[in-house]
Amino acid sequence: MILLFDVGNTSIYTGVGKNGEILSTFRLNTDLNKTPDEYYLTIKEFVKPEEVTGIIIGSVVPQVTLSLIKIAEKYFKINPVIIQPGVKTGVMIKTDNPREVGADLIADAAGVETNDSTLIIDLGTANKFIYVKNKTITGVIIAPGIHLSIKALAGNTALLHEVEVKAPSKYLGNNTVNCIQSGVIYGTVTMIEGMVGRIKEEVKEDFKIILTGGLSRLIQEYLRLELIRDSRLVLKGLLNIYQKNQ
Repeated sequence: MILLFDVGNTSIYTGVGKNGEILSTFRLNTDLNKTPDEYYLTIKEFVKPEEVTGIIIGSVVPQVTLSLIKIAEKYFKINPVIIQPGVKTGVMIKTDNPREVGADLIADAAGVETNDSTLIIDLGTANKFIYVKNKTITGVIIAPGIHLSIKALAGNTALLHEVEVKAPSKYLGNNTVNCIQSGVIYGTVTMIEGMVGRIKEEVKEDFKIILTGGLSRLIQEYLRLELIRDSRLVLKGLLNIYQKNQ
């Protein structure tokens, strides 16, 4: 059984893989104040430590990476695979500085099972558009995610406050909560549709679209695009990378 950790700034998306398949998933809050022991107490509620034979970590939060490494070594007696330069990923990176490409972007790309041109739209703390062709990342767009947008409004305006992440029944709101919800939800939908159109103009070819990330289910309903949703894409990529390094 392989433990898969996708560490983001908001949450740690965790999966259990075996025989090339994802058996189960769970999420932990990303908490820089938690000790490795505290993280372990939560993790062991979901997995039996004695059944874990391997661990892979893809992380954009170095402090949490160190905690997970300590957990792997102390409790599981395992040297984990870390997505970093030198690790086999099966993904080529065609960027100005490949070393600055985040582990989450690489894992997403590694989860794509086809060589066809594919646009991955990953909705999380940041909204990421990852263009993959022939197992190569050829370009990326990063924009503020929905939660970041809400926090920005609440933190920088005296009379606005954080609201529940949900879509209101109409575009034009008649109260503050609905106005903010419309702006961040439908604004994200419109941004995605617009970006897809501009990317098509730039690459001058057809491509598949995969929608993923923690907020993908909410946003998919309102998108006027032909796409598939795969909430486990990043975990599939982590499992593929783990297998390449055995």
